[in-house]
Amino acid sequence: MKRLFGFLPLIVLALTGCSAIEMPGSARYFSNQPGGLPFFKVASGVGGPTLAVRKIDGKWTKPHLMKTLGPSDPPMSTTPGLAAIVDSAHKVDDYVFIEFRKDAKVHGQPVPSKFFLLPGGFAYLVTAPGS
Repeated sequence: MKRLFGFLPLIVLALTGCSAIEMPGSARYFSNQPGGLPFFKVASGVGGPTLAVRKIDGKWTKPHLMKTLGPSDPPMSTTPGLAAIVDSAHKVDDYVFIEFRKDAKVHGQPVPSKFFLLPGGFAYLVTAPGS
């Protein structure tokens, strides 16, 4: 039993290192315009959703684990009315990825896209590069 507890920290460390690993086939690619080239992707990861950004050379950065944001977290809590139209929000570093509810409206108008990257603006779901 004592031997098992000796390996426990190693197992936890190994799983933590894998937490940003992208699950195969789960990536969604986004552009800043409909039908444009993807500049970031969001995927399901072992420890939660991940975000990767396309570099100038066309390669993707290592996926980074995103933290789930609730209605009491900024920017939902600091932007009037935002929490009411958000389906989910996740943050990594200075980026916040927002997915709006299907019926989301701003000033009575439907939002231009269901997705938003802060900073960056509305994001549009596009096909994977090379598809």
